[in-house]
Amino acid sequence: MNTAKAISDGVNAVAGDDAAASIPGVAGTTRYELSSDLVTLSTARAAEAEAIRTVRTHVVARHLEDGRRGVAVCGPTAGVGCSFTAANLAVSLSQVGVGTLLIDGDLRAPQLDRLIRPDPPAQGLRQYLATEGRPPSDFIHADVLPNLSVMFAGGADPNAQELLGGEGFKRLIESCLRDYEFTIIDTPPANRGADALRISAIIGYALVVARTNVTMISEVASLADSLQEDGARVVGAVLNEA
Repeated sequence: MNTAKAISDGVNAVAGDDAAASIPGVAGTTRYELSSDLVTLSTARAAEAEAIRTVRTHVVARHLEDGRRGVAVCGPTAGVGCSFTAANLAVSLSQVGVGTLLIDGDLRAPQLDRLIRPDPPAQGLRQYLATEGRPPSDFIHADVLPNLSVMFAGGADPNAQELLGGEGFKRLIESCLRDYEFTIIDTPPANRGADALRISAIIGYALVVARTNVTMISEVASLADSLQEDGARVVGAVLNEA
């Protein structure tokens, strides 16, 4: 089992083993298999769900109510729990009526479709950025849960940095920040390229995720410095414990 606690702002979150439940897609052609790591969807893991709600309270009180409409979830290395944090925060916000969009911005090794598994596999960010003239809504799964929409990665791409560095990604985020109350983007590990810095700079704000016995304090500090140098404001940090 994984647990997470704040190293700033009193944030807590927890993760655990996989299990799944299925719900029908809104369009009737896609089904979504939900991992038990979406802890706010089950009464069986009440303590973990309550910890996620603490994260939500922080975001609503100190972020959303100040007019900020999005955040990138970033980690210095792989395996720190970025996807878990991003997905659970998105679900938790949707449960209190916040119209939330969750985007898998990891075009190197996408993870969100392990937590919310579309059947059949979904197109998403990769296809949108490689396609001219189609609106973002063609690639967003609306109301996967009440008040929660998801844009999956649509698979890995060898040209991830080029896709995210183009004007198409900037236009997408500008559109999402207008159309949704809050947008959360899961990002690839910062040590695998500049993708996380690019995404954070475009959306404007970043939440840093680390893990005990995996992440060094110097790595968190270095990532925070890099994010701020690139124009993103770091709004908090979460520490996952093994």
